[in-house]
Amino acid sequence: MKEFGFYNTLDEPIVLNEQIEISNDLNAKFLISNSDKLKADIVAHEIDFYLKNTLDDTLTKAKNTLLLYEARASAFDLAKDVDYKKKTGKNILVVSNSERKSLDERLSQGGYKSIWLNHFEIKFVYGSAGELGAIVLKDNEEYEIEFDFMLVNNAQNYMLKQSGCIEISTLSDDEILAYLDTHHPIYSYKSYIHYDQSICQYHERRHEICAKCADVCPSVAILKDDETKHLVFSHIDCVDCGECVGVCPSGAIDYSRITRQSFAQIARMYKGKIPLVVPNACFDDVSVSLPSGVLPFGAWSEKFLSEAHLLTLLQESGSSVVIYSPSPSRVLNEAVLIINQIYELKFKTKAIYVARDEDTLRAALDMAKIISGSEYSTSEYALPKREIFSKRLSYIVGDGDLGEVYTDELIRYGKIEINRDTCTLCLSCVGACNVNALIADKASNSIKFNPSICTACGYCELSCAEKDTLFLHRGVIELKPQSFTYTELARDELFKCVECGKEFATKKAVEKIATLMAPKFADYPEKIKTLYCCSDCKAKVMIKAQILARQNDFTQ
Repeated sequence: MKEFGFYNTLDEPIVLNEQIEISNDLNAKFLISNSDKLKADIVAHEIDFYLKNTLDDTLTKAKNTLLLYEARASAFDLAKDVDYKKKTGKNILVVSNSERKSLDERLSQGGYKSIWLNHFEIKFVYGSAGELGAIVLKDNEEYEIEFDFMLVNNAQNYMLKQSGCIEISTLSDDEILAYLDTHHPIYSYKSYIHYDQSICQYHERRHEICAKCADVCPSVAILKDDETKHLVFSHIDCVDCGECVGVCPSGAIDYSRITRQSFAQIARMYKGKIPLVVPNACFDDVSVSLPSGVLPFGAWSEKFLSEAHLLTLLQESGSSVVIYSPSPSRVLNEAVLIINQIYELKFKTKAIYVARDEDTLRAALDMAKIISGSEYSTSEYALPKREIFSKRLSYIVGDGDLGEVYTDELIRYGKIEINRDTCTLCLSCVGACNVNALIADKASNSIKFNPSICTACGYCELSCAEKDTLFLHRGVIELKPQSFTYTELARDELFKCVECGKEFATKKAVEKIATLMAPKFADYPEKIKTLYCCSDCKAKVMIKAQILARQNDFTQ
């Protein structure tokens, strides 16, 4: 298999780097091509989009076209998506309140067996392509039917959440048959996301403090099991929108096609260029002149972009970023708002432009520019999402105090306050934090906090054993140097065992337990003494007391 293939769909000859093979051989196989006409693992539609619309000169076109191929190759090399296949049959459920005889005939001619029902007869749909099911209401009785695909005319939202269920009101008979034939007898799909449960803020928590991924998922690809506090993933039902990646506070969910590692690697290729992010589905719908220096950033979906992705692209390129998104997600809008607040405070300019149509896209391209002082390249290797953002934001803040940036509920930041007088350093809060925003410092016997990596989930507040001791304040990122380092929230001295002198617990913890238990042990001085002993000496004190008691009984 060859690496880079190019099928010329332009009206003029094109000059390309020698690493790119111009080919009309429709049987040749390439890793990456610019057109669906060539067989390739990846079709990079941004290449034709760039060549058709750019105002760059011929030499720059050749260099940038190679860069676009290499960017896609980089994403491919580091991708974590997995291919799956599932067998499907030819049983079709058509849900429509009107007849469509031509479709019925075409289905029959294609060997498909179809059942036609009205909307009011469908009560519930479940399963996935190849093994779908529905609860049907007929003559006041409920029945359960099974089928492989469901075609719906003017579907209600719940009817399209499963794979194998499609809206047909805008599709021709040929398009519907093409869809069915493409997915029968094998339904192919990918795992577009991957998951790290160790930093998930829903997984096995006593309280539900997250599950934003399940909330934003438009299908049934991510569901939550509230009994076990486990997320349940159904890759066959994933529609590859990427919203779960963008909204995940800790980075437990990452985009498999463009991992955070590959995203940073690709972003570095855009140094000195103005990135234009366009989702794959939109390249054929947009026709605008691209000013010299503007280079499309190919993305299957723009909705996976988080504040960490955006800041990476801004700093590695050193310029504004333009995003074309006809329907931007709420989390993308919030991430853009956060970044733009930061850049207005630091550079007195807007950083990211989100365009929903061609007119606003043209205006955004006119305003986009290289931002002096913004360029910063750094390694993100093995860093989670919040630490990437923290590291990059720290560079912007430097030694100054830029003020505050306000955040909303979807992208939460906050700071923690601890009442030093009542904190016993039990470390329940530290154990509750799985992003290491709260840590225990053994050297100073203290609890320390880094607000820049805190996701403001609140689990530390819920886990605190002391009343009115730990407080979480949400909604603000303080742009000052202290926000990016660990500062001390509470400390205590260690208590020495009254028997052996070994330090074994904090003074406040020992005193608290002693205050609670001493009245109950009023008649047993040896038990009171054990409250001030280490675990080894507790047993020794009690054994000595028992031996002495037996000796006294014997002498009496």
